[in-house]
Amino acid sequence: MVNSNHGSSGEPDGSRLTRRQWMALSGSATIAGLAGCAGDNPNDQDVTMSNTDGGSDGTDGGGGGSPVTTELNMRAPVSWQPSSSNINPFTDTKNTEYWMDYMWWESLVYPNANGDPIYWLADEINLKGGGCEVEIKLKDDYTWWDGKPVTAQDVHTAQLISDYKASYGPENTDDSWEVVDKHTLKHTLSGPANPTLQKTATPYFTTVVKHDYFKSWLEQYEDAGGESAVEKVTKDLTSTTITLNDLVDKGLGCGMWKPKQLSPTNAVHEKYEDHPRADWTNLKTFNWHLISEKQKAIQALNAGQLDMGDKTINQAKQNSKVDVFNRFPTSSIVKLSMNWNNKHLARRPVRRAIAYLLDHDELVQVIKSTQGLNYKPRDTVTGMSTKATNQWAGEGFRNKLIGYGRNSEPQKAKKVLKDAGYSKNGKYWADSSGDEVKGLTYLTPPWNIYETIGNYVSPKLKEFGFGNKLIIPSSSGFWKRWTDTHDFDMVNWFSDTSHPANAYSTLSVAGIGKFDEVVDAKEPTKSCKVDRRTPDLTQNRSKKLNQLIRPKYPTKVGQMGNGGAKQTLYPVKWDNIMSQTQSTKEVKKFTRKLMWYTNWQVPHIGFYDETRAYWGNEDKFDFPTGKVDDHPHAKETKNEHYTNSMEFLMKGHINAKTK
Repeated sequence: MVNSNHGSSGEPDGSRLTRRQWMALSGSATIAGLAGCAGDNPNDQDVTMSNTDGGSDGTDGGGGGSPVTTELNMRAPVSWQPSSSNINPFTDTKNTEYWMDYMWWESLVYPNANGDPIYWLADEINLKGGGCEVEIKLKDDYTWWDGKPVTAQDVHTAQLISDYKASYGPENTDDSWEVVDKHTLKHTLSGPANPTLQKTATPYFTTVVKHDYFKSWLEQYEDAGGESAVEKVTKDLTSTTITLNDLVDKGLGCGMWKPKQLSPTNAVHEKYEDHPRADWTNLKTFNWHLISEKQKAIQALNAGQLDMGDKTINQAKQNSKVDVFNRFPTSSIVKLSMNWNNKHLARRPVRRAIAYLLDHDELVQVIKSTQGLNYKPRDTVTGMSTKATNQWAGEGFRNKLIGYGRNSEPQKAKKVLKDAGYSKNGKYWADSSGDEVKGLTYLTPPWNIYETIGNYVSPKLKEFGFGNKLIIPSSSGFWKRWTDTHDFDMVNWFSDTSHPANAYSTLSVAGIGKFDEVVDAKEPTKSCKVDRRTPDLTQNRSKKLNQLIRPKYPTKVGQMGNGGAKQTLYPVKWDNIMSQTQSTKEVKKFTRKLMWYTNWQVPHIGFYDETRAYWGNEDKFDFPTGKVDDHPHAKETKNEHYTNSMEFLMKGHINAKTK
């Protein structure tokens, strides 16, 4: 996203590294971010990624006859207030969910729940020049809401402003984007890109902005001299308010749905009839109801006032008016990450004790009973989803890993603690110096499922003898602690594991850890070759979570102790190679190294493999179910059936029944 508050990892980067340093540091690893791709061939050698949505066939998705309705009703995000929303894509204080931008704007591509690319503005993306040059061809039928065409210049402006804002101006930014013609761009990389990852590289699902409106800030950046002048431009840019009314009045949007009427209870949108997918759906109006309380949302559902949703699944399954129409697994795992600034959590035996203690089967049953979602519990710590683990590591290797178990094993938890010199004579476990494991701050975002996890795990830890306090702040309070202060000992978060370079990313706590900020960036190599250099460190531990960056760990897979032959972890180097190499064999080699390290070290504990479920009124509407026969364009755009429910609506995959 353009807005740094909503990166693909969910964790904005607070580093002051310049773009040149980032590019030198990790080649396309930085570009790829956490938006990888998984498929039948994880490193597909066909480097031409062409769009296959086929375009419209001139008929709406509802087939012949009159639609039984032209309106669809949904519940809006709980805390959103459209009348006070600043949706400036560059502001640092947005009060919208990141996915909302894709209703009003478009991006080149977007990764679905499995990391596979969804083509929107882009018609095709081709890797050239040995993998260091990306040619992006745009469709020519997208327009802004004032009728002006969306062009390569608009994409270029979005990318440059994002780069200037992040890298403190043009002097610290290598402009790697070039407008070739009206609908073609060239993106030059500092190193070769893994073709699978490059399909959904982070800049490519950044939303496009209108050049005519934002060019003044682009010019100000280019005229500014010095960091203070650049910061002044950034302050002016990020403090500028853009309302939903501005989007319409100034023609700043290009998505399928335009705001029409805003009130304290409803945000009405109408379809933009000149959108290239407008005739994919026979819907005309989208009503977004502002319902803050869960009980009122359930009442609205029971009263037949909501046509689609992804919350209150249990109530939806009990309701005769709606049915669950789509359920699918994702590449994400939800996990508990631990801060090594806490001296107890910095010790591997304590982290292993927690891994043994947690009962994954019981947790997923709790989530099923409270949320109605069926999640798949995990057998051990690998850092990847079960599907990705099986895809990238053979059965023989997996069987050697330390098994922490799906069910609680308190005796094993006690043993690893006692072997490490811990004892429990009272309420809490204490180390050999008598320092007790208590006062741990356990942070979770204020999201229903994550709150459920915290309310389950926190008492289990207390009962075992790890004193902790569960903290569920407001959204803004969570983001401050999560991104700025790292004021927590444990935190519930998620990890995208659609590709090993994402699962073991060194850019974020959502990956293996946040290591790049203490790496001394090297200048890019002159040739387009995989950067296999070992980066220098400015310090041996990460700044945020105090993790060792180059620890020694056993060469023998499955070994519990510290004896025997050792190997050194090179996370940044290995992740860079996985992000750039064209070799599947090489990716698997480093995946096994990083998977074994994660299994041995336990920097985080994955709870379950995530799934998504959506419900809707199937008497009135046709919804995407993942089958190729549900929509006139479903065969061409089946990747879009494995994404967020809002994108079903935003991209033309929902139709009213006809009569």
